[in-house]
Amino acid sequence: MILNSGLPCQEIVSTQGPDKTKTPLENLQRGFDFYSWLTFLALNSPADGSGIDQSKPNTKTKWEDKANFKQLLDVMLPGGAASEWTDKIPPPPGCKSQFEANPDLMVIDMIEETFNQPFKTGALIDQQGNYALFDILMNRQMFDYIKKHKLYSKREQLSAANSNLKIDFPAGANPPDGQVEGGDPGGIIIKVSWKILDSDQEKRKFHTVDALVSLPRHDATTDPPCLRKTLGLIGFHVMHKTKSRLPWIWTSFEHVDNVPEEQEVKSRKLKPSYSFYNPRCNTTTCPVNQTPPRPWDPTPSLGLKFHSPFKSQIVRTTSLTDDTKKMNKQFLGILKGTVWENYMLLSTQWPSDFNCARKVASDAKPELDPNTDAEKEPDMNCAPAPTFLANSTLETYSQGSVPLASSSCMACHGNATSYQLPPPDANPNAKFFNQSDFTFILEKAR
Repeated sequence: MILNSGLPCQEIVSTQGPDKTKTPLENLQRGFDFYSWLTFLALNSPADGSGIDQSKPNTKTKWEDKANFKQLLDVMLPGGAASEWTDKIPPPPGCKSQFEANPDLMVIDMIEETFNQPFKTGALIDQQGNYALFDILMNRQMFDYIKKHKLYSKREQLSAANSNLKIDFPAGANPPDGQVEGGDPGGIIIKVSWKILDSDQEKRKFHTVDALVSLPRHDATTDPPCLRKTLGLIGFHVMHKTKSRLPWIWTSFEHVDNVPEEQEVKSRKLKPSYSFYNPRCNTTTCPVNQTPPRPWDPTPSLGLKFHSPFKSQIVRTTSLTDDTKKMNKQFLGILKGTVWENYMLLSTQWPSDFNCARKVASDAKPELDPNTDAEKEPDMNCAPAPTFLANSTLETYSQGSVPLASSSCMACHGNATSYQLPPPDANPNAKFFNQSDFTFILEKAR
């Protein structure tokens, strides 16, 4: 039954647990991690409705089905153009003929965010010398809210009509008591990372997609190159907004062969190979967690190969907890024999201040000392637990122990903004919180 779910599971957690030695916080974490695994199974179950235990490496998932999720660049269109959910967005010009011959191919347009880590901290290069690629998708609930308020347009975000809008994406809610139907999943955002797969041997251990990758335009007179590639899933973030967790629930998964943990490196308990770490290279020759040499932009003549011999040497600085490792072992046992046995939960970050977590965007903000960082935080993150969470492929260079500056999903996204301006009649002395409900996607409006 657990392998045949088709929707993200409702969020039910408790301070009680089977192990009496665990604290209430540890029991709650266990509940959220269990929820994350159910969400992972639901989103990655086959698009045709069969169970995830029937998946092949290249089976299309629920989230890859365009009826369920849209890529960010298919929502934020050139010129701030409006679109409908069912619109078929044309591919980049260089990909047109290949896409028309096979419209089921995923299309990835290499804008800077496709190859550069958050806050432009650098590219991630695998041990074969290829760029890692990144993409963002949203569900229908997110799209409908953006369309309703015309947030796909930078000009409309700046309009007087939107100056009083408190951005508040739909929150998921369970069905009414005693009923099976009538619930709503609420807003869901997915961020994924991909590895270029050059060999058939590699493809057996990854969930794969056939994709067209449109390289950046370097010549205004010609269409940018469009490469057909097999991509392997290496990172999987899910943001899910629920009625009782309005600062969202943050789930992060990785491929088990991405990188070693710092402690594994120190103890030399290493696998023969990783996608982003060479066990046979010393730290002098291969410094750990360093950005590649500039320039980071892809060179069209090299395709998706990096311009130098550099290869990323990445380690995970925050270890998985023993409880998370135990839960992973249980779920991976259930998934044995499928490609999904090669993916693991890192953790789930959630707002542990439950009273704060129920406050909506329109609630009055607290009075804050203008000399503190809290003044700069548009969205209140409500005591994230655990404090630190970073995916080695999606926040490679922001791992660490300083929440706002590094590995905290909620503390980072609490600073996301839109292009909104203060209302025309606003008190010039009043604090203006230009918030975007914990997501940076509104900054991609055109």
